[in-house]
Amino acid sequence: MIRLLAAIAALALSAAASAQEFSPDGPFVHPRLASDRTSVAPGETFHIALHQDIAPGWHTYWRNPGDSGLPTELDLTLPEGWSVGEMVWPSPKAYPLGPLTNYGYSGAVTLPVPVTAPADAAPGTIEIPAYASWLVCEDICVPEDARLTLTIEVGPSRPDRAGAALINAAFDAAPQPAGALQAGLVRGPDSLILTLAGAPLDDGADAVSNLAFFPFNASVIDHAAPQRVALDAGEARVDLRPGRLTREAVNEIYGGVITFDRMDGGEAARMAYTIEAEPGAQVSGLAAAPTAPGAAPPAPGLDAATPAPPDAGPAAPAPGISFLQAALFALIGGLILNLMPCVFPILSMKALTLVEKRGIERAEGRLLGLIFGAGVILTFLALGGAFLAVRAAGGDAAWGMQLQSPGVVAGLALLMFLIGLNFLGVFEVGTSLQSVGSGVRDSGRRGAFFTGVLAVFVAAPCIAPFMAGALAYALTQPAHVALTVFAFLGLGLALPFVIVAFYPGLLAFLPRPGAWMVRLRQVLAFPMFGAAIWLVWVLAAQTGANGVLWALIMLLAAGFAAWAFGLRGTLARVTAFAAALLTAGLLYAAAVQPLAVRATAGADAMWADWSPEAVEAARAEGRAVFVDFTAAWCVTCQVNKLGALSERSVTDHFAAHDVALFRADFTNRDRRIADTLAQHGAAGVPLYLMYPVQGGAPDILPPLLTGTIVTRAVDRAVTP
Repeated sequence: MIRLLAAIAALALSAAASAQEFSPDGPFVHPRLASDRTSVAPGETFHIALHQDIAPGWHTYWRNPGDSGLPTELDLTLPEGWSVGEMVWPSPKAYPLGPLTNYGYSGAVTLPVPVTAPADAAPGTIEIPAYASWLVCEDICVPEDARLTLTIEVGPSRPDRAGAALINAAFDAAPQPAGALQAGLVRGPDSLILTLAGAPLDDGADAVSNLAFFPFNASVIDHAAPQRVALDAGEARVDLRPGRLTREAVNEIYGGVITFDRMDGGEAARMAYTIEAEPGAQVSGLAAAPTAPGAAPPAPGLDAATPAPPDAGPAAPAPGISFLQAALFALIGGLILNLMPCVFPILSMKALTLVEKRGIERAEGRLLGLIFGAGVILTFLALGGAFLAVRAAGGDAAWGMQLQSPGVVAGLALLMFLIGLNFLGVFEVGTSLQSVGSGVRDSGRRGAFFTGVLAVFVAAPCIAPFMAGALAYALTQPAHVALTVFAFLGLGLALPFVIVAFYPGLLAFLPRPGAWMVRLRQVLAFPMFGAAIWLVWVLAAQTGANGVLWALIMLLAAGFAAWAFGLRGTLARVTAFAAALLTAGLLYAAAVQPLAVRATAGADAMWADWSPEAVEAARAEGRAVFVDFTAAWCVTCQVNKLGALSERSVTDHFAAHDVALFRADFTNRDRRIADTLAQHGAAGVPLYLMYPVQGGAPDILPPLLTGTIVTRAVDRAVTP
C-alpha cells in the first residue's frame, strides 16, 4: 500500500509538472533532480536522476540521437571519494522528420545515474551541484541547459518515496539486459540482416508487433530507412539499410535495443531488450522480410550505384569498389592533388627545391626525393590514423579537420610568414630553408622531410577527383586497410617530385645557376605571404576580430624576432629571444580565443543557412534544393564559390527555376554537418547536393565544379 501511495504521489507530481505552462519562447524543458534516497548510508549505492518535463510537440534525445541531435548530458559535482556510474537510458522512440529519423523522448523522461558514497563518508548534510545540458527539438532545435542542486543527508539510509517512484519507472522503461535474445548481424547482398531468437518472441506474429531496432552506434544503419520485419515462433528477422560502418561487411559486435509490443491478457505491453549482435551470425532461418509499404528505394551509393551525370567529371566510385580499385583511385587522387588550388602555397617551396637541386650529386638528389616522399606518406598515415580514431570514437571528424583548430591555423600562418621572410633573406636556416644543394647535407635532408610534412598539412583540406571515393572506401575498412589507402594518397602526392629526383634530366629546361636563382627565391616569398593572409582570414571566420588581432600582433613580433636574430651582439640576441617568447605567447592567445558564432550565409541574399529542417521545409514547398557544404579553410570550396557558383549563367539558372540555396559552414566543428557528410559518404568538404523537386535522394556533384555541371544538375532536378 505504501508503494502504491508513493507511486500515485509521484505520478501526481509528474502530472503537475507536465501541466505547467510552457512559454512559446522557451525554455521547452523543465528539469529537476530526483533521488531515491533522502539519506544515504556510508558505502551505499543509490541513484540520482535528471527528470525532464518536455513541452508538447518537442523531444529530447537518446544516447544515439539518430540522424541529428545531441544526447542529454548530466555532470554531477560530487564530494571527494564519491563516485558516479553510467546513465541509465529508457528505451527511445523514433521521430521522423523529412529525410531524417531521430531517437529520443517526448512528454517526460527520467535519466538515472548510480552514485556510491565512500565507506568513510562523514555524517551530515551535503549539497550535490549538477550541470545538465540537452537539445530539444520540434521544427527547430534549441540547446538548453540548467544548473541544479540536490541536498541529501549522510546517515541511516532512508528512501525518498516520490524520487524512488520516478527512478523505478525509469528502470521499468529501460531495456532488459542482454541475454534474453540471441542476435546475429550479417551483410546481405542488398541489405543488413539482423536475426533474433529467444523466449520473448515465442508467440511470433500472433503476439509480437511493431518490432524495431535502435543501434547504440549512429553509423551502423540508415536510421530513416524502413525496417522490414519477419516473425515466427521464437525468432525474428529485420532487414535494414546499412550505414557507413556496415556498407561492405560486418566485422565487429554492434549493440543496440530491440523494442516491440507484446499482447498479454488482451493488452499490449511495451517490451525492450538490449542485444549484442554477433558479426556474421544468423540465429534465425527466416526468409527475407517483405518490403514494407511505402518503403523508400535504396539510397545512391548504398544498395545501388548511381551513374555519373553527363559532363560531371570523374564521379566518386560506389562504396562497393575493391581494395585494388580504392588504392588506384587514391594514387590518382594524390596525383591530381598536386594540381589543386590548396597546394599552391607549397609550390613555392617545391619550385625552389627543383632549382637548387641542379648542383648536387645524383645519389644525394635521389635520397632527398625519397626523404620528401617519406615525409608526405608518413604525414598522410598520421593524419589518417587520427581521422579514423576520432571517427571510431564517435567524434565529428572530417578530412582537413586539423584546420578546424584555431591554434593550428594560427601556427600555420606564422610558419608561412617565417618561410616568406626566409626566402627574402631576413634570416637563414642552414643556407636555405630546404638546404637542398648546400654543403650541409643533414640540414638538407631535414628540409626535404619538413617540406613533405607541410605539403600534406596544407593540401589535406582539399578533396581531389577520385580521392573522395578512396576516402569513402577507407572509412568502411579495418584500420590496416584504411591506412594503406591513405599511404597511396601520399604516394600520389609525392610521386611527381620523386620522379624528378630520380631523373634530373627533366630539369634540363632550366637555365644555368646564377643570380636569377636569388631573385626567384625572393619572388617565391610572396606566395608564402599570400598563404599567411589566407590563413588569417580563416582565423577571422573561426574566432572573429579578436583572434585576428592577436594573430597580426604575433606576426609583427615574429618579424621583429627574425630581424633581431640577424644582428650581432648579446643585446640583439637577448632582444630576439624575448621577441620569440612573445611570439609564442601571442600564438597561444590566438589559439585560445573562443569560437565565433558562425556567420550567416553572408551578404549574398540568395543563400540561406543550412539545416535539415530548412531543407525539408523547402522541399515540402515543391522546390529544388541546392546545398553547398563549405569551409573557410577549404580552398577548393572558395574557388568553386568565386568561380562556378558565381557565374551569371548559374545564378540566373538558380533564380529561373526557384532553386532554394543553402550553405552549411564547416569552418568550426559542427556535429550535424559532420553526420550529414558521413551519411552521404563524404570524408569532408566540399560536398554539393542537388535535391530534385519530385523527391528522392539528392544528386551528388563532383568536388570541382563548372558552370555546366551545376546548370545540368539543376535541369535534372526540375525535370519531372
